[in-house]
Amino acid sequence: MNIIEAARVIYKYTVHDEADNIIETQTALSELNVGIEKGSFVCVLGHNGSGKSTFAKLINALNLPDEGTVVVSGMNTRDSEHILDIRKQAGMVFQNPDNQIVANVVEEDVAFGPENLGVPTDEILQRVDNVIDRLEIGAVRTKSPNRLSGGQKQRVAIAGIMAMKPECIILDEPTAMLDPSGRSYVLEAVHDLNKKEGITIVLITHYMEEAVDADRLIVMEHGEIARDSEGRALDGTPKELFSRPEELKKHSLALPVVTELAYRLKQHGLDIPDGILSTQELIDRLKELKADA
Repeated sequence: MNIIEAARVIYKYTVHDEADNIIETQTALSELNVGIEKGSFVCVLGHNGSGKSTFAKLINALNLPDEGTVVVSGMNTRDSEHILDIRKQAGMVFQNPDNQIVANVVEEDVAFGPENLGVPTDEILQRVDNVIDRLEIGAVRTKSPNRLSGGQKQRVAIAGIMAMKPECIILDEPTAMLDPSGRSYVLEAVHDLNKKEGITIVLITHYMEEAVDADRLIVMEHGEIARDSEGRALDGTPKELFSRPEELKKHSLALPVVTELAYRLKQHGLDIPDGILSTQELIDRLKELKADA
């Protein structure tokens, strides 16, 4: 069952001059068709300008399609009476956590969302305690967000969304401003929410290593799902897509480091399968080759 359905979606940006006259129109999404299964972990990949962030904002009804429909949990984003319910079901985490942290104390910021939804005080306190515990930010709950690291701030932003009890969380390049340690810290929390809570995750990213553990990868280009030289959609499991390195490179996408290493070793004559996704997987294959030598 799909929690998100986008059908023939077209979205255009307009550029205005100082007199508010339209001087340019750019198509960000072009006849996009995609469904996302409830409870899945989906990574949307693509270079800058491919349309992936525009797609994220359409799911949360921050933008509305010019043509076509986006349906979230059975609700059409075009129906104004459903906007609040859609945003309850599909929470959004942005690249810069400072853009959505509003309170001076961590626990107050986590409580901000459910307070705006009119959740009773006793339940808000329970939700705040629950998400702070699950995201392991109890040590900073009474601190100012300004004193936290980037990874901690991003966890606070995720906690604020979690306290609203969404069915889906959309993360628009949430680790782009973080160092490797902070990136790992945030990704661990997001995967935990997906596996233990069953929350649907839509992760917009350009880091290939972040895509390895997803259930599904969708590559976008020119506002639609990219296709390979044979016309097949670049939409599948990490194993399936990373087994087609040349096609990914044609779309300006790099491979995860270990996948790239395995690919180059294969090019130099070693019998290594396509789509190696982990260091251990590569080591095991190299051991097999050594034993057979």
